[in-house]
Amino acid sequence: MLMLHQDRSQRGCDGGVGSPRQIRGNRGPNVLILSGAGKPIFVRYGSSSFTDRTDQTHRHEHHQQEQDTHGDEGGSEEEEWATACSLLQALRANVMSFGLYSQEGPAAPLGDIQSIKAGRKIIVFVNTEALTLVAISDDGHTKHNNDCIETEAWLRLQLEYVYSHVVFTLTDQVQSIFKRSPSYDLRTMMGHNVNASLRNLLDRFDSVDLVSCGEEEGAGGGNPTQGTGCGSFLTASVECISPIPSEVRDQASRMLINACCFKGGEGGNNSNNNPARPVFAILMVGTRLVTLVQPPNPSSQLHTSDLHLVLTFVGMQPGLLTNELWFPMCLPRFDSSGFLYAYTSCLDTVTGLSIVLISPNNSTEQFETFRFAANTLRKNLGLRPVNKSKVLRIYESTSTASSVSTGITDNHDLSDDKSGNSEGSGQHFDDAAWERQDTAHEDLHDDYEDDDVSTSIVARIRPAVGDAKPRLPIGERQVSTTNYLSNSTIYTPPSPEKEKEEPKDEPLIAALTIALLPKTQGDMIESYLRLASAAHFCFRCDIFSSHPDDIGHDASGGMLSQCFGPPISFPFVDASSQRHVWNVYQRLSLRLRLGSSSVESTMDALDMITDAQRGDDNGVDYRGISRDCPAQCLFESPPNIHGVTYVQENDWLYVGLNGKFFELYATLPSTITPRTGTAYCARLVRTLMGDERILFLSNPMTWTS
Repeated sequence: MLMLHQDRSQRGCDGGVGSPRQIRGNRGPNVLILSGAGKPIFVRYGSSSFTDRTDQTHRHEHHQQEQDTHGDEGGSEEEEWATACSLLQALRANVMSFGLYSQEGPAAPLGDIQSIKAGRKIIVFVNTEALTLVAISDDGHTKHNNDCIETEAWLRLQLEYVYSHVVFTLTDQVQSIFKRSPSYDLRTMMGHNVNASLRNLLDRFDSVDLVSCGEEEGAGGGNPTQGTGCGSFLTASVECISPIPSEVRDQASRMLINACCFKGGEGGNNSNNNPARPVFAILMVGTRLVTLVQPPNPSSQLHTSDLHLVLTFVGMQPGLLTNELWFPMCLPRFDSSGFLYAYTSCLDTVTGLSIVLISPNNSTEQFETFRFAANTLRKNLGLRPVNKSKVLRIYESTSTASSVSTGITDNHDLSDDKSGNSEGSGQHFDDAAWERQDTAHEDLHDDYEDDDVSTSIVARIRPAVGDAKPRLPIGERQVSTTNYLSNSTIYTPPSPEKEKEEPKDEPLIAALTIALLPKTQGDMIESYLRLASAAHFCFRCDIFSSHPDDIGHDASGGMLSQCFGPPISFPFVDASSQRHVWNVYQRLSLRLRLGSSSVESTMDALDMITDAQRGDDNGVDYRGISRDCPAQCLFESPPNIHGVTYVQENDWLYVGLNGKFFELYATLPSTITPRTGTAYCARLVRTLMGDERILFLSNPMTWTS
């Protein structure tokens, strides 16, 4: 077991010492996926020669290259991890075979192993039928006390997201494969792209900001499109680009609905019953949300975990700015048994604004409909048309279960393929991934000048917002005087004469350009921090995505949880102190929900959630994987009662505060008393709730809006 906690400075998953991936590996836990037979499938800090096995030819060539460069290091590492995974499965089997003997009857089984703790080292297990996931956390080098290491619930949450991402890529049919063939090597189906996506997802759980620690340039807190990352998972919510006036978001939502509901490429009518309309439509920048349109039925709306998977997978695709992508995806909490199909395209390369349209139809006609909708929205936003190649390349998979959309083998022109591959008859492992190449992206927005962007945008947006009237307060929430962007006028279609003129920025593009400026972000965050005398905070706000009267008794599906907060920076300038803040937040979150952050209370809560979901099987069409993800359900469920909890240490006071539709975690100087700190946090909550209309998607729309 010593090898499981090896010095990660000696190994990097992408190569040599000091690579960005290896640097990130020095903080987050190592994560393993292994089969029931003990075969390793994925290792977060394993080398690429071990984790990427797309076909036999690739294996042979890569192995030969590794031998020429490093001797037989790749093979020896694979043997080491195979041995370690076999030991872990043997440990599970031994624990399950033990029992507690008593005088009243035979031995009662202990059940499956959940976690192992030794000093500051924690190993957490998650077992899902034929797959076992393991997280190995080692906080041995931290300067803080032993009570504030990562919690078992937090490590289990990461494992559940990893399993969700496997289902996101392969559907739950992966379990059936191992039932038929326990010794099957799943690495042949996953390949490099899936492994890279898994690591990107785990990197978002990282509690360390690379820029403020001086370990990496141009990432972490230095990128305003990435947000806090870790805080969104802790609060089970998504981050939005802010500040953006609610009128601008509402306008963008209506434009998105109109573009997607427009029937036919040359004409037609705006119909809510259009069969080509997507199920979900998303506008996003990086991994943060701009707006979202969903079905009106709460049970058909996206779970937060599914939305995280979509935002992470699409937002961290390296080719998104220059390609249109068409690929299958499975939403594990929505329906884990089959694929939906997603179209993605970057609308504006300056701000990174991208569109995601999701449909159950994978036909060529559906792709063309989505492409037309994206072009219509781009035109309505006043963006320059994108000149792209007329060649649509289709990467086909074979009919065997070992090839899915990530196993790209051959490509050819659509015009040369008339075999009917455009129809959506294939399911699960018989799908094609379509990629449309951009051959003229160097001409995009060539009329922009970096030095004049902010000045020209501000000059154009100011005259248009002078007469705008604010909306009425939402419920009991008062709109505060804090405002960083003026409200925008409602969108009206341009006249034919104006359409002939040069494209101009609509309010959404202008607002995004201003919101993404470092000065805008810095001034906004600084004002909120001063308000509470805080060094850091993370805030969650729950907003109805449909009218409360339409939700009925179960309101969980009708809420869109969103979070807001700054990346951790000064005075937390090293990885140890930054991780410590998030570890304390983890415990505050469990205290608010369970009354205790102990392992026993957490395991009892997870067992109760699992038992409750199994009890729902009688007469219920249960399509998702929620029964395998109790930690996701735990963090998604808001505390039942209003509460306050805090931890006071030598230099800092950590406060957790929750109420109806909100949750807050903040770090304040220890010179402030808990009573005063709670009052400061309550004042911050009132201001954030009042600024809901510029910080969050305050009016999530549905297709019937």
